[in-house]
Amino acid sequence: MRHTSRTCAAIVARLLLFVAGSMIVFAQSTSQSGSKLPIKAALILTPEFCASEITNGEQFEVGRSACSELEPALKGVFASLTAMPEVPKTGDVKIILIPGFAGAGATRARIAFSDRELNVFLQWTVKDMSGKTLWIGTAQGSAKHHMGNMFTYKKNLRLIVNDAVKDLASQSANKISASPELRTFAQ
Repeated sequence: MRHTSRTCAAIVARLLLFVAGSMIVFAQSTSQSGSKLPIKAALILTPEFCASEITNGEQFEVGRSACSELEPALKGVFASLTAMPEVPKTGDVKIILIPGFAGAGATRARIAFSDRELNVFLQWTVKDMSGKTLWIGTAQGSAKHHMGNMFTYKKNLRLIVNDAVKDLASQSANKISASPELRTFAQ
């Protein structure tokens, strides 16, 4: 009986040490991912990107929304972020963020008041000033809204696109911020 008590006590002690160690690692990773990357970055928003439309049975004008949502969402990730229409040739920028739409998928509702869902995918390429690729990742933004009838369809389409792109910008900021490659580059 004594042997079993010692074994149980040893297992409980190991479990407590494991949990405490996990909490410390989690706290450190949370504080790292919560801080801004000490890098000056350039967000490349070309006129072509800002005019992007994705056609998937219907036309989704995602570029205009993305060009207004990405910069504010990514400002919290970097010490300094500047949106530019093309890659800078010189300057004190350390990394270049290049977004590109990778597609969209949307459900279609049968009746006007049924919800539909839109998923928009954005591929990110992050390079240093020499042109070396540091990180490539994909973010997904989603939104749900009513399909709408012939009178409200365009308004509802605009709403679902704007909300999906807003979610996409937020998801992009999270993915870029959590990138171990960019955190290593920043140090």
